[in-house]
Amino acid sequence: MLLEAKLKCNKDHIPYRIYIDGELITERFYTIASKDTVSNDLVVELVDANDYDVKIESLSDTQVHLVDYTIRKIPNENT
Repeated sequence: MLLEAKLKCNKDHIPYRIYIDGELITERFYTIASKDTVSNDLVVELVDANDYDVKIESLSDTQVHLVDYTIRKIPNENT
């Protein structure tokens, strides 16, 4: 499965972490908030499951928000 997440923050260089099902996925990422940036995107391949719990931990007083995420199956390479 591929999880595609969109994150948003109004300030640049704000550190954050992403957890999926309680597991730390990113140790420390930083936001980009330029006039041309619509969102900060993360794509990660995961083990198949019915649902995922995605949480964002801001590492400063400025909040980083999870705007949306989608999950899609990876096409089978053998077909």
